[in-house]
This record gives sequence, C-alpha cells and structure tokens, in this order.
Amino acid sequence: MVVRFNNKKSGDLLLLANGLVLVVLLNLLASFYFFRIDLTEEKRYTIQPQTKAILGKLEDAVFVEVFLEGEDLNPEFRRFQKSIRETLEEFRIRSHNRVQYIFTDPLQATNEKARNEFVASLNAKGVSPRNVIETKDGQRVEKFVFPGALITYEGFETGVMLLKGNKAQSINSSIEGIEYELANAIYKLSNTNRKRVGVVTGHGELDSLQFAGLNNALLDQYDVYKVSLSAKSRITNYDLLIVAKPTRTFSNRDKYKLDQYLMQGGKILFCLTGSMQT
Repeated sequence: MVVRFNNKKSGDLLLLANGLVLVVLLNLLASFYFFRIDLTEEKRYTIQPQTKAILGKLEDAVFVEVFLEGEDLNPEFRRFQKSIRETLEEFRIRSHNRVQYIFTDPLQATNEKARNEFVASLNAKGVSPRNVIETKDGQRVEKFVFPGALITYEGFETGVMLLKGNKAQSINSSIEGIEYELANAIYKLSNTNRKRVGVVTGHGELDSLQFAGLNNALLDQYDVYKVSLSAKSRITNYDLLIVAKPTRTFSNRDKYKLDQYLMQGGKILFCLTGSMQT
C-alpha cells in the first residue's frame, strides 16, 4: 500500500509525528543508560575511572562546604570557583546525589569577633586564607580569599586546600588538580578498609623523629605499626613492611621471619645505604 500526500501540510504533520516518536525513544533509552558528552575544552566533565569508583562506592552522604565565595572575587578566582562548582556537580551526578555541596563566604559573619573565630577554626582544620593584592581605581587593595573546602562524611571531617601555592598565577595548575584533591579527601574519609603498614625496629633503623615525615604521610591512608622481629609471633597481618635504613645486621632468626613473611605473599620495602650488610 502506497500512501501519497497531496499537500505540504500532511507531510509536515508526518515529520512532526516522527520527531515526537524519536524524542520518546531517546527518553526511554536515557532512562536505562547514563551517559554525558563532554564538549568543554578543558574536559571538566571527564573524570577519571578511579574517581568514578570512589563515588560509586559511597555508602552515605558526603557534604562539601567550599569557602571560595564573595562578591569581590576577581575574574581569575571566579573562573577557579566555576571550575570547582562544575567538578562538584559532576561528583553529585556520578555519586547519585550522595555528594552535596554549598559555597560559603567566611567573611560574612555578623561581627568581627565571630568572623575572626570562624577564620581561626578554618585555619586549624587546614583551610587557610590567601592574601591577594590588586590594583583598583589606581589604589592598592589587599584582601583575603579562602580557596579551600571542608569535607564531611559519617561524622568525620577534613580540610583540603584547592589552590596550590600562594600566588594567583597558580590557578591554572590548581584547576587541573581539583578532581584529585576532592576525590583524594573523600577517599580518605570513606575508606574503612585501611591497609596495615609495619615499620621494622630493633636494628638501628631511623628513629621516630627521623621517620616522622614519612610516618605522617602514611597515616593519611594507612594504619602504621611498629614491628619487632624478636617477638615470638609470626608476621602475618601486615600488607607491607618497611625497613628504614638499619645500621645493625639481622640475625638468622630475623631473616627467617622476613623470608616466611615474603613466602606468604607479603611485601617489604628496604631503605638501605650502600655500606649496609644484612
């Protein structure tokens, strides 16, 4: 059967009907498959697979409060703020609304005392102000901005600085690091299966003061314990052992325990000097 349209009106109606059917079909497909097309030059909506995995495993809500806010932000910080907002919006979508966020101006307190107390509390939590000097109407103007955020998850809170460096020129590189800084902070708060790291002692290894920098860095994501090879129990419950610059030789018993640990799938990081003999 052949249908002939004798006028343009009938053809337009058919075209409209086909268009409506196509829209309905696209909506049905969208309800089954989630996808986003990133057309931005900086690929702000193309987040890394590791970040997607972190957001997909969240079991509770994450609240992010960003303090880069205020009417007097210059164009560069406005651009930085926009990038932070776009990244957080992508986090919200990818986490199925588990990531929630707001922007707060820390300098909008009702009085100077309250404002100073709030700023001091932010500084104690790792969100410190940056001093910005600009020229406005021929005059040198000095002001503070707070390019950081507080992230809260299941009662735990951490501060994160999103601007790396003290100069506004750092904004371009900081924009590239927004996703990493936010995702890393969320991971630290939500990671309940922390790896166990054992620091071997008893052979003249680095003392607590010398090891403090590495120890503090490890504590961000791992549980760190001191391990004595002279203990009677076997070494089995550590994901990694660190031997940090020992100055005394290991006994045959100590070597045997380390060998057994390796044979059971353990990992050891040896930090040795060229003259050390084990």
